Amino acid sequence: RSGKLTPSQVAKNIIAVLEDCDKSTPPLRAIVQWDREQIMLMAEASTARYRNKCTLSYLDGIPVCLKEEFKVVPYHHRVGTVYLGTEPETEDATVAKKLREAGAIIIGVSNMHELGTGTTGCNPNRYHKIPRNPYKTNHFTGGSSSGSAAAVAAGLCPVAIGTDGGGSVRIPSSFCGVVGLKGTFGRISCHGSLPLSYSTVSAGPICTSVADAAIAYSILAEPDPLYPYGLKQPKATLSDMCAPDLKDLKLGVDWTFFKACDAEVLSICEKAVEHLQSLGASVVEVSLPEMEELRVAHVICILGEMRDFLQPDFNKHFQEM
Repeated sequence: RSGKLTPSQVAKNIIAVLEDCDKSTPPLRAIVQWDREQIMLMAEASTARYRNKCTLSYLDGIPVCLKEEFKVVPYHHRVGTVYLGTEPETEDATVAKKLREAGAIIIGVSNMHELGTGTTGCNPNRYHKIPRNPYKTNHFTGGSSSGSAAAVAAGLCPVAIGTDGGGSVRIPSSFCGVVGLKGTFGRISCHGSLPLSYSTVSAGPICTSVADAAIAYSILAEPDPLYPYGLKQPKATLSDMCAPDLKDLKLGVDWTFFKACDAEVLSICEKAVEHLQSLGASVVEVSLPEMEELRVAHVICILGEMRDFLQPDFNKHFQEM
């Protein structure tokens, strides 16, 4: 807004970094498809809007990427495979369309675990290769929205979009030290993403901060006529988002489940609970007695649906999967 920096300058910097990422040893492999011309076109349009003081949203000029599970023009919709997306995409997924309408600069599509079926993010096939954790390149990013979290952690973009059916936004966000939000089911349209598991998968933002995640969520969470699960939803609002007073908030904590982790992780999570209490939240001890049964039920749902959806692929492309 001050005019000291333009979206075009930001875009040029990002293109230079994308080139460096591809040449580094080992390559970062956060963004697996990108196009200099596409990035600059969006950036120049945004620069003109800032000059004319007619920006479209908080995300105008902001670099973003989307998990390869979403259709994004003109990239290949490969979903982490070698056999899907043989032709460049001609139609955007709803989230990509909404990001364009908000003026965001889509810097490309991000790496992912093949068909979203894994939590490490490791994808050694020829189009993707293994995404690296920006903090330690011999460590995994987590998955399956691996490249989205790595791109945010590496500073390529402050906002990335992932999908989550069993931790695929939350796991890589935690591995890469960024903020991930699994949206409530149906809140953000999944139209234009591969419908691997229709009852468990939600889309959500991966961002550098909670405030950024809230802004991205508020722009993306809207009814979409092409996505029937989310037609009846209240409007997302940013009012009181940054209010420090949490006096009406109750946090349910199952301390037995909470403590089933390494001491270092527990210490950090306990500090987070204490911080929220210091802002006025109250902690209520709860018991979640059937976690193992829930885990089994989830596995049956997600893998049963994926197995059903992928039946034609098993028949035609089994050797390539």
